[in-house]
Amino acid sequence: MEIGNSGLRELSDDELFQGTTFLPDTDPSRFDVLLERVSRNRYTSFVALYTELFQLFPNAPQLAEFFEQAFNLIVPPTREQRVIINDPVFQVWSVLTAHYANLVITKKAANTDELERMLIEFPLMLARVKKNDSVHMNDYCPPVYRFNIDPLVMRVAPPSYEFPEDEATRKQLERHGHSVSFFCDVVNIALLRIEHSWPACREQFRKLVKSICYLPDGSFRSCSASRFTGIILISNRDDSILDLEESLVHEATHQLLYNIVEVCPVVRDETSREALFTLPWSGQKRDLYGYFHAFFVYVALVKYLERVRSRSSHELQRAQKRLVFILQGLIKALPDFEACADFTPQGRQLLENLIKEVRALETQHAALLAISGAAAGAKRMLGLTG
Repeated sequence: MEIGNSGLRELSDDELFQGTTFLPDTDPSRFDVLLERVSRNRYTSFVALYTELFQLFPNAPQLAEFFEQAFNLIVPPTREQRVIINDPVFQVWSVLTAHYANLVITKKAANTDELERMLIEFPLMLARVKKNDSVHMNDYCPPVYRFNIDPLVMRVAPPSYEFPEDEATRKQLERHGHSVSFFCDVVNIALLRIEHSWPACREQFRKLVKSICYLPDGSFRSCSASRFTGIILISNRDDSILDLEESLVHEATHQLLYNIVEVCPVVRDETSREALFTLPWSGQKRDLYGYFHAFFVYVALVKYLERVRSRSSHELQRAQKRLVFILQGLIKALPDFEACADFTPQGRQLLENLIKEVRALETQHAALLAISGAAAGAKRMLGLTG
């Protein structure tokens, strides 16, 4: 594996993306290099942020605790420190703090109050991260939260989810859905089934998903956002364990793409953010980046569903039907992506690798697609003649 501390030449960005999709059926060493680079970038960003803050506040006794604890986190870098810096809550803090620091540096903020509040909050945030990491380090399932999720995550969750602030509303909402402990048991079952169906997928999930937030009243089936990378939100809309398996794989794959984009953007900065594309699966509108996210995730889901075996005949039929539906949408999406010139060089390489995968899946499942097409044609004929 060619990473910086291995003594071998480090892969360039182009080489990193060459011939891979980073999905669980590809060379795992490339995925490991990706995570190593993400981790290193985050460490470097934190060091750069520390340096900027030290220059902004050269004599600030009220921030002494922040500077001391942050320095201890930087020097020397250790495995424990890496775990902390890669923690989702720590990353939320880092992104928010970098945002406020940038506002101060560019003189777009009237004062430094918000930035100082983030720095004063640092020791408490760090203590929460250390406690959670130590408590859940050996759990099979990531920790499952509801309204006890970290306050920083609550802060950045909207518009995906608005956490109620008052206790009465929370108590009322907690009457809906299952208990967190029950849901955690169900997630464990789903993860065991994922491990049985596709062990490499389960391993990626372990490395990418650090926390689950169970929100039965969510307006989504499942949800991720780059604002809180490493955390996934799950509602109460899955009708079966197979559905939950799909949701977990779905969100883990979003997490994978967030990590990819942390290393190299896949869409050019100047690309329109207007929702110009229609998703073949739902009819919803998305911009190019959102469309690509869906495309990437659905390639992974087809690869997962085709590995679902040793289940009841009913469940196997459901998995097969879902596979065909998703694959038909992927095939329909190909012309949109093949005609698009708004990808970065690395994004274009990743896209081309995914397109090859879809073409291979189309060939592999040609019989299923043909049967489905014939059945759909028969239904249309019956509709016309009925």
